[in-house]
Amino acid sequence: MNENVIRVENLVKYFDGRCVLDGINLDVPQGCIYGLLGRNGAGKTTIIRILLGLEPPTRGQTFLLDSDSTTLSAKLRGRIGCVAEGHNLIQNYKVSRLIKLCKDLSLKWNDESFGRLIETFRLPNDRKVKELSMGMRAQLNLSLAMAIDPELLILDDPTLGLDTVARRQFIELAIEVIQQQGRTILFCSHILSDVERIADRIGILAAGKLVVDCPLEQLKERIRKLRVIFPEAAPTDLYLTEIVNRQTSGREMVITVANWNRQKQAILDTFKPSSCTEIPMSLEDIFIECTKPNAEAIANG
Repeated sequence: MNENVIRVENLVKYFDGRCVLDGINLDVPQGCIYGLLGRNGAGKTTIIRILLGLEPPTRGQTFLLDSDSTTLSAKLRGRIGCVAEGHNLIQNYKVSRLIKLCKDLSLKWNDESFGRLIETFRLPNDRKVKELSMGMRAQLNLSLAMAIDPELLILDDPTLGLDTVARRQFIELAIEVIQQQGRTILFCSHILSDVERIADRIGILAAGKLVVDCPLEQLKERIRKLRVIFPEAAPTDLYLTEIVNRQTSGREMVITVANWNRQKQAILDTFKPSSCTEIPMSLEDIFIECTKPNAEAIANG
């Protein structure tokens, strides 16, 4: 099998004449935990639907486990676990009936693993799905997805609507799942602290483009936010490339720069600033900078 469990090649998608995805290229290697980020409407769920063969691309191709997304077989789908936002399970079924249905439809089912998850979450078999809290439905959804021992797990904003305790439970279990050797995970979430705890590679969608695609630690290293104080009024142009954002007030300038290096530091030093202080950035801070209207492609590698 190709080492890339997920492949997206020149993906373009239009909805009603509006370009949602504009030439997306993306590879997720085996064993990678890939955090796909973007604001509402950026196209995260659209990419997932196209990957799963639920939505046709306008142009381009996508592949899961070396198979074209438009021709996924039942056997191959049995190697993929999915947990989507909303956890829309069959509401009128009792939990026990839903479990039996999923087990009967599955090509592979791990009773021991599933039983351990049900016990961990204390999910009641005799209650209807609609009587469960949102947190319990999320836990049931994840348990059902994991029961087939998937090679690829796709999590599309699975903690949306969960309270803090339920979300923490869910994420801790996801981390345990991630530690199982060889498993590949595509994780979308609006809660960036969750992604930061789990993902080892980050993709950020903005204005239809993949503006970031690199390892998380590399992203943190490449993006620098600096508070610079000058002896007199801040210069109008620093002659630096890849300035993502800039704010100036009198002698003070706060700049966010992509791919910071010694050459850029040397150029800044020619202005003889009185001080230059780095402002620490979380993944959420970086995300906000990268998705501003004037942000450029930040980091790929």
